[in-house]
Amino acid sequence: LAKEHSPQDSSSKVIEEDGADDVVDPEDLSSSSSSGQISLSTISSSFAVSSFFVYIGGVMTRAILPPGTSSLPLISILTVVGASTFPKFFSSLRTTGTAIGILFMQMFFAASGAAGSILLVLRSAPSLFLFSVSQIGIHFLTLMGIGKYLLKLDDNELYLASNANVGGPTTAAAMAQAKNWTRLVMPALLIGILGYATATAIALGLGGILVRLPVAVRR
Repeated sequence: LAKEHSPQDSSSKVIEEDGADDVVDPEDLSSSSSSGQISLSTISSSFAVSSFFVYIGGVMTRAILPPGTSSLPLISILTVVGASTFPKFFSSLRTTGTAIGILFMQMFFAASGAAGSILLVLRSAPSLFLFSVSQIGIHFLTLMGIGKYLLKLDDNELYLASNANVGGPTTAAAMAQAKNWTRLVMPALLIGILGYATATAIALGLGGILVRLPVAVRR
């Protein structure tokens, strides 16, 4: 559906009055005036900060959560808390972080695509495939029904919201970049990360309950 919306330059919010200088949308990631330049220092800082969050998140997960629990929820929570607590510092890493993030997103897409096989899923777990299709279908119909017809939101915002919920921040941000919806790149990332920080923890807890449910019913 998003293909029907031709790529737009959301950074076109430029105001020219009486020969004044162009005013660039502060949410446009293509502008690096407020985010600093890419340098060895910012690259090193970006990798150091991300590695720190991953390490601390792993340590906290092993210390306070049951064995086998993914560290992703705590890492996401720590990242959001850090960016909210020190916005000026993280803003200085914005340009570099975006460039590094896009690079790793492309690597992630290539690795995921190379390992995926729909035919293998259909042969080995057809019920899982049908469950996933039903899940995504109900999600999309509910989102579009409420968002478009009840809340009157824009289609491109709803498409990105669906992408962020189903695929996560990486695919949502990539979609926004590909469609040149530059003002929506950051919201797409934040919504996806919010889902990691909240919904992932809820889903992990709910999954354990659902796994034990058939056993309790048999008893």
